[in-house]
This record gives sequence, C-alpha cells and structure tokens, in this order.
Amino acid sequence: MRILHTADWHLGARLVERDRLPEQVAFLDWLIDTLRSEKIDALLLSGDVFDAANPPQDAVALYFDFLKRLADLQTVKAVITGGNHDSASHLNAPRELLRRFEVHVFGHAGDNVVDLGGAVVAAVPFLRERDLRQAAPGETLATVHEQVRAAIRAHYAAQLAACREIANGRPVIAMGHLTVLGATTSDSERDIHIGNLGSVGADIFDGFGYTALGHLHRPQKVASNETIRYSGSPIPLSFSEAADAKSVVIIDTEPEACTAERGRTQSSSSKKTSLRSPPLCGVKLLPIPTTRALVRVKANRATLAADLANVPATAWAEVTVKLDAPEPDLDRQVREAAVGRFEVLKVLADLPVSETAPWQSTAPTLHDLQPRDVFRELLQEKQIEGDELTAVFDELLALREEKVIL
Repeated sequence: MRILHTADWHLGARLVERDRLPEQVAFLDWLIDTLRSEKIDALLLSGDVFDAANPPQDAVALYFDFLKRLADLQTVKAVITGGNHDSASHLNAPRELLRRFEVHVFGHAGDNVVDLGGAVVAAVPFLRERDLRQAAPGETLATVHEQVRAAIRAHYAAQLAACREIANGRPVIAMGHLTVLGATTSDSERDIHIGNLGSVGADIFDGFGYTALGHLHRPQKVASNETIRYSGSPIPLSFSEAADAKSVVIIDTEPEACTAERGRTQSSSSKKTSLRSPPLCGVKLLPIPTTRALVRVKANRATLAADLANVPATAWAEVTVKLDAPEPDLDRQVREAAVGRFEVLKVLADLPVSETAPWQSTAPTLHDLQPRDVFRELLQEKQIEGDELTAVFDELLALREEKVIL
C-alpha cells in the first residue's frame, strides 16, 4: 500500500491581509496530480484543514471541490482529522456522505479506527480539553499538566489496542494533531492546550509503524525517528517559514519486505517485537513546488537598493533595515527600492537600543497580536500574578473558538 501524509492546509488563511487562496488552489491541483502519478492508495490529512472554525465560503468550496476530484480518481481512500483551528462539527457535518466515497472524517475524539485494507489507522484528531479531563476547583497548573499528558497517553494506548485487534499483522498507523517535545515550531502555530501543556514525548507513539502528525508547520522527523513525522504545511504561513522546504510524506508498505524485516527483528527480541506494529518499508519526502516565495531580507540603509536586488520577482518580502538613527520615512524608501519587482509586506527597523524612539513600530502590528498575548501584557502592566488567571483565560478562549461556528 502507498500512503501520502499531509497536514495543516489552513484553507482560508491570509498573510498581512493578503489572500492565500491562489497558492492553495495550486497546491491542491499538484496534490491531485501527485496522487495519480505516484499511484497513492490512501491520503492522510492530519488536522487544520481550515484556518478558522468558521472559514470563508471560497475556502469551503475549495475543500469540497478537492474531495470531488479525489472521489473521481476512484483509487484513493482518505482519512481526514480535525485540528485546533477546525470546527469539529463543521468537519463532521458531511461525514456520512463522504464515507460512501471512502473519505473518513473525524472531527471529534472517540473510536477513530479506520481499516484501509493495507494498513489500519488510529485517526486521532486534536484532543480538546473536554475530551481529556474534567476540571476541578483548586487545581494547580502542575496537576492539570500531569492529567492532560496522562490522558493523551492513555488515549493513544487505547487506540493502538483497538487497531491491533483487527490488524492481523498489518501495519498500524497513528495520526495526531499536537506538539511533540523536541520538535521545532514557527511563528504561525497557536498554543493548543493551556500553556502548551499538551506537549508529549515521542514515546507515546511506541508500537505504531508510522505516526502522521500535524500542527507544527515545519516538515520534520521527531526524536531522530524517520517514522514519527510532521509533514508540515504545504505553503509557508508566516515569514518565519520562509526558508522551509515544503513537502509531503510518502509511506510504502511492502508485505514481503516487511515480513522479512519483522523476522530478523523477532529473532533478536521476540518479546519486544510482539508489541510493535510491522515496520513500514519506505518513507520519503516529495517536495511541493513553490507558487509564491516568502523572503526575509536584512539590509543596510546605505546599500538598500543593492541588498534588495536579489529578491525573487513576485515574492512577498519582510525587510529589516539596519539603521544608526530613526527614519520616519523608512517604509516608503523600502517600497520604492523594490521598484515593482516584488511586494513588501513588512518593513522593520533594526536600531541600536539607545536610538529606539517611541514612534518606532517595535511592537507587533494589530494583525500580529493574539488575544493570549494581549491578556498577558495586561497582567504584567497591572503587576498581577497571572498563572491561574492565564489558565482560565486560555480555557475561555478555547471554548469561544470551538463555539464560533454556532
């Protein structure tokens, strides 16, 4: 069986108020072609299909157009799980209809086992706080931390056991939308549990042949393990991802090779191997073509035009200019230096600390501000000890995000 792992499409996302839909259309066109040319049998989409719980209609239309084209192939099964940006009820609404086309959607946690034929999948979506624990008065953050991690571990253990009951020697794959300790983040991810308490160790996936992760936008393996991977987002969602090489992951299961590998491993440690899923005998990255480049440029005021000369045409740029003193007209100067070759989305000034002026935009723009950050700044300004209040605020914000679709 041949499986393609992707995640974090964030359909409907914008960057500094620029629409990303044309880039997402190009990616999905490429993905359909890839599913056909690579002879893919199953598609795994590990959360954050949309960028918001109530996505714009053109993003919803793009999603259903893709599913229609997927069904037209008649060769590819799909498993789609919800992420922290998704509304579980919104994703689940057409699930019974989609199941008739071998598209299995899981917005909520529960019994999420899918038999794909060549492999069995534990299709675990983003685990919300209410899926994991019941809050109690007077709890400390340490108690919440411990309970959340223990509950996530128990959920994966239960899903692994359920998969093994029907696997009969076939590979077992996990899906997840969460932060695994040791992985590299970027600026565009949102904390998905209180204070990121949902971060877990990679050992919770012991026993799975492959773990298809979503939430972190940089493609990467976890804990140096080739079979625990974030596919990453298909397009860069912030300038912090400008240098990332975007890709999807293709996983191959080869029954004869896997059987031989399992036999060699069993001869050295039969007890340990009996608790593991059969290995997947091939994991490779397939680069995604870049539709629009994002670039971060560092420039000096004296050599501004020369420093911008090598920025690719049609790129979107974040330009940081090193200055000796404030220049109120810096934004215009940078945009004129771009001379229509590319679009400047952000202009930042790199000033000596002694020269920083009140007018300078050293703080984040309104677009960059997040409610959690504003609340933390308020607590700091009022000199309020904020750990417990922050935890409550994050819970309320999570509830609001879940219910915004209603």
